[in-house]
Amino acid sequence: MSIVIQAISAKDTLPLRHKILWPDYPIESSIVDGDETALHFGGFLDENLICVASLFRDGSAVRLRKFATDVNVQGQGFGSAMLQHLLEIALKSGAKVFWFDAREAALPFYERYGFTKEGGRFFKGDIPYFRMSQRLELVS
Repeated sequence: MSIVIQAISAKDTLPLRHKILWPDYPIESSIVDGDETALHFGGFLDENLICVASLFRDGSAVRLRKFATDVNVQGQGFGSAMLQHLLEIALKSGAKVFWFDAREAALPFYERYGFTKEGGRFFKGDIPYFRMSQRLELVS
C-alpha cells in the first residue's frame, strides 16, 4: 500500500486536522491565519484522506503546520512519506530552513529526519511543544 500525495484546499484539511490535533475544541480552532495562501497537501490511501499537512512561507524559510495522520494508520510510514514530500517541495522552492512547532511526544519521529530542537519546552493549552528546524542544504 502506498500513499498518494497531492495538493488539496485548506478547507479539505480541516476535518482531519480537527479530529487528530484538537478534537476537544471547535473545528474553527483548526483554522490557521494564513491558510488562504499556504500550500496544503493530502495523503490518500485507497482514495481516503489519511494525512494532511500545510506549508507556510516565512521569508527564506518554510514552516510546517497542522501535520496530522489518522490514528488508524499511524506507524505505517505514511507520515514519513508526507514529511519527505514536504521537504522536497520546500527545497525546490528555494527555502533555506524548514521549521515547525512539534508536540513533545513526536520528537523521536522528527529527530529521525535530522530535525533539532531550538530553545526550551513551551505549551499550547496543556500540550508540551518544542520548536524544531533543519537547514535544507543538509537534506540529502
